[in-house]
Amino acid sequence: MKQIRDCKGRISLLELVVIILLIIEGAFLLTKGFGWYADKATTGDDSFLVNTADSTARVNSLNGMNCPVSDCGSAGECAHLKGDYYVGYFDETTHHIVAYPPKGYNQNKEMHIGDETYYGEPGTMVIEIKCKNGVVKLSWVKGR
Repeated sequence: MKQIRDCKGRISLLELVVIILLIIEGAFLLTKGFGWYADKATTGDDSFLVNTADSTARVNSLNGMNCPVSDCGSAGECAHLKGDYYVGYFDETTHHIVAYPPKGYNQNKEMHIGDETYYGEPGTMVIEIKCKNGVVKLSWVKGR
C-alpha cells in the first residue's frame, strides 16, 4: 500500500483537504451539541417548576379542604372552589400557590406535564393547579 505522503514527507493536497473537512465537521458538531444542551437546560427549568408546583400543591391541599392556595384560611366554603375543583396558580418568584394567575414564566415554547404537551411563547404560560379529593392535576395555562 502506497503512502499518501510524497517521498519528502510533506502532506499532500488530498490530506490537507481531508484535515480541513474534519476540522469543519468537528466545529459543526460542537455548535450543534451546545445548542442541544442549551435547549435541554431550558426545558429542564420548566420541568423543575412543575415538580415544585406539584409538591407545594400536595402539601397545601393537606389542609382538610383540598385547597392548594397557600395560606387559605377559609372556613367552610372556600373562595377558590371553581366547579368541582379548588384552583390555584403557581407563582414562580415566591414558590407559593396564589388565587390569580401571575405573569407568565415558562422558558420554552413546549412544556410537558406527564404525557401532556402544552405550547406557548416563552414568558406567557403559568402552571394551574386543580385539587379534588386529594388528587392534584397540573396544567400550563396563559398567565396574566
